Amino acid sequence: MLDLNFSIILWIFFIICGLYVLLTRIFFKPVGKIIDEREAKIAADAQQLQGLTEKVETHTLDLEKQMAGARQEAQRIREEWSKKGEDVRSRALSEAKERSARIMEEKMAALEKEVKDAEKALEREIVVFSEKIRQAYL
Repeated sequence: MLDLNFSIILWIFFIICGLYVLLTRIFFKPVGKIIDEREAKIAADAQQLQGLTEKVETHTLDLEKQMAGARQEAQRIREEWSKKGEDVRSRALSEAKERSARIMEEKMAALEKEVKDAEKALEREIVVFSEKIRQAYL
């Protein structure tokens, strides 16, 4: 059957234990240290990222509030200027109506004066013509 030599098994056990100790000190400790350092750096970066994300969210909310305030201010200014523009337009329109009414009155007065002058001139001419006709037939 299988002939197992106890000394070979013992030597294999010692070699495996020696390799384990050797690998633990030479390889596993530095690799473990590197892994721990990386985990710590990742945790620090994640914490820093979370802090920056919170800052960005805070700044975004502040900017949104400022934008809302600016929009309200712009709307208020727009309404104010619209009202002022409407006031100026209505004032200009009423001034134009008054001016046109005044000009119309002046023109009507001038026209009436011309009509009266023309009537007087016609009356004089009628008198002159009637005198001429009377002298021509009498």
